[in-house]
Amino acid sequence: MRTRSSIALPGIAALTLWLSACGNGSSANMPISVAFASVPVASLPAGTTAPVAAVVNNDNNNAGVRWTVTCTGRACGSFNPTASQSNSPTTYTAPSTIPTGKVVTITATSVSDSTKSVSAKITITTPPPAPLADGTYIFHLAGEDLNGGSPYYVAGAFTLTNGFISGGEQDFVNMTNGGTDQLIASGCALGTTSNGNIQIILATGNPNVGVNGVETLRGSRVSGSRALIAEFDASASASGSLDLQTSKSAPAGGYAFNLSGLDGAAQANALVMGGILDITGGSISLSNSVLDYNDGGSIGQKQRFSSGAVSAPDSFGRITLTLTPRLGSGAPEFGLTGYIVGAEGIELVEEPSDALKGTLGGRALGQGSNTGKFTVDSVVGKTYVYTAVGADVNGLATFAGGFALNADGTVNGNIALNDLEVTGGPPIATGNWTIDPTGRVTISNVTPSLVSDTPFAFELYLDGNGNALELGVDKTQATAGNSYLQTTAAINAGNYALAGLGFSSISSNQPVWSAAGPISIDDAGNWTGFTDYTVAGSGLLANAALSASIDPSQGLFMITGLDATNTGADAWGYFPVDGSRSIAIEVDHNQLGTLLIESVTQ
Repeated sequence: MRTRSSIALPGIAALTLWLSACGNGSSANMPISVAFASVPVASLPAGTTAPVAAVVNNDNNNAGVRWTVTCTGRACGSFNPTASQSNSPTTYTAPSTIPTGKVVTITATSVSDSTKSVSAKITITTPPPAPLADGTYIFHLAGEDLNGGSPYYVAGAFTLTNGFISGGEQDFVNMTNGGTDQLIASGCALGTTSNGNIQIILATGNPNVGVNGVETLRGSRVSGSRALIAEFDASASASGSLDLQTSKSAPAGGYAFNLSGLDGAAQANALVMGGILDITGGSISLSNSVLDYNDGGSIGQKQRFSSGAVSAPDSFGRITLTLTPRLGSGAPEFGLTGYIVGAEGIELVEEPSDALKGTLGGRALGQGSNTGKFTVDSVVGKTYVYTAVGADVNGLATFAGGFALNADGTVNGNIALNDLEVTGGPPIATGNWTIDPTGRVTISNVTPSLVSDTPFAFELYLDGNGNALELGVDKTQATAGNSYLQTTAAINAGNYALAGLGFSSISSNQPVWSAAGPISIDDAGNWTGFTDYTVAGSGLLANAALSASIDPSQGLFMITGLDATNTGADAWGYFPVDGSRSIAIEVDHNQLGTLLIESVTQ
């Protein structure tokens, strides 16, 4: 390609005049030529796009090129735009179906001289399978955004149509903002990153969430209808899951629920709430619904409601719940927005304009036919494992463990705790449990408590299908998390998705970190894989290498790659669930963290 300077040096100008006088070198007399600016792609999956550009030499009109495509068939693809200036790209979109012969020919033709052109052949290939099946997906995230290190919760829905996001809505809440946003389909996208993780772009139009209103999520696929996800942009660190909606019918029957975050006080306290909601029509049963809470050590257990209203679902399965505890309960009226996954559950965020004015997020688990039918026989002899995040008397804290519910009403198992001052996982020495018909299991007098002389106390809220939700309800710790019926102590070899969340010691503010990615575990218990990893306010790390080994004698994963401040292995206490899932808690003094690994299915 010939280039020209706007101010010619005198020697160059004299040479040009001499060549012109001899009848050589005038661009007016030199033929136009067309060439690709770079070699076009050799192959392209059907329905996908690729940029392409052409350079036109010796065109005094600077008219550029027109783009055409031919093939053996009726549909050969298209260009946008169909004409471009020299060295300016256009976008070629391959046909949605593979043409006969599988090859198309793209051509750039000079506008000034139609006899001058350049062509290239592209083979159209079968596109890779969509990372997720079509349908409506419910997603949720819990973590921290950059609004002063504020807790941050998101729940929402989007619809995939032919692999494209065709619409959706979401709700979010942090300490200063919140609300409902319709997703802008033209700004949303679903794809796969170069490292194989799912990437989801959600355009909300709300500058108070995401980066200028756009959230970027990365996730590891569990199946064609589920992924473990984490936010991967400069606005927040948060993790959660994405699930295909199985029904958006109005909720009915019993729902175990829990919420965690901060209350609305000027000096905010850790607040966790949980219980059972028995929903009939547009209201809750006042006699069969129950509420527990722990607001910075101010505890209310087995409280009742004076009223409760539930709206009809919208087209995405979004509902609102307005819940008023009885006077004297110590809890104000609060509102929730929920997105229905199906009969199995609802993802929840607090309504920011309610009387509580807290920052809470959580979930509800549908009890279905188990509603009101729980007895001692429902759980006796069973073990429930859990992980939880919250606070104790020393500050931020993570908890995990296993509660074995014995026939004599006692509890044994393990308590794992990390608040960076105290860490450990000793066996439970004492503990008692009871259950009521709602599926509420009260676990009391649990020692050792590690952080004080006061025994720990917990609530578990069961769905009757092997899942539960945890609440910490004593004056030394307020926690909330997920719990599962443990059916095996084994961790099988295979491919897994991983999602993690915790508090980094990268600074005194202990910002939240989050991660999601795939791992493989071999027969010896060695891990290999990577995550897309974020520390709030400290940047993004794509394709961060992750490795680990399993020490079954100590019940530890030794993990390298989930700690921005430590290049060595960190110790994580693990609790297998059912052979396809395990949960874990970091139990060293480097940072705080919990994680879930889940077996990948086809």
